[in-house]
Amino acid sequence: MILARAGVALSAALLVGCANTGSPDDSAPGTGATGAGFRSVDCNGVTDADVDAAAGSELFAAAVVSDAGCFWQEQMGLGSLGAGMGISTWWYRGSDMDTERELEELAGRTLTELSIDGNQGFKAHDDTACSIYVAKGADVITWSIQTLNSATLPDLCTIVERLARLSQDRVN
Repeated sequence: MILARAGVALSAALLVGCANTGSPDDSAPGTGATGAGFRSVDCNGVTDADVDAAAGSELFAAAVVSDAGCFWQEQMGLGSLGAGMGISTWWYRGSDMDTERELEELAGRTLTELSIDGNQGFKAHDDTACSIYVAKGADVITWSIQTLNSATLPDLCTIVERLARLSQDRVN
């Protein structure tokens, strides 16, 4: 499942190869979210500098940047392994949290309910991945980290929770 999601992220990176790879402007107004959902901004409001601060300077490089989500490619690996691993955030309009829970359970991850800035969600984790899903209205934002190098990184869920909280502060 991890490799399948990494493959999807890598495919998205290839399809969006000409995307702007600059960091989002935290003060930019939303560009498309209406109603009771999240305000849409590139990378769900998180910058490359935020990723560096949470995970370690220059361990991840932006590969996909859009108002629907972003992917930061892991810059280290175990030989040829680790390609396609990284940190991602995606914004889904009309997503079903129960489907997301089911997929994480099928992957064998431990699920824990949580709330960030009044929005309900859950955390899913194992030894090589941690994801946080938060819902508001008809929107879901997810933050994930997947790696084959978890022993060389700070705690994966600490990284993702820091990024998720920054994101919620900026798009909620």
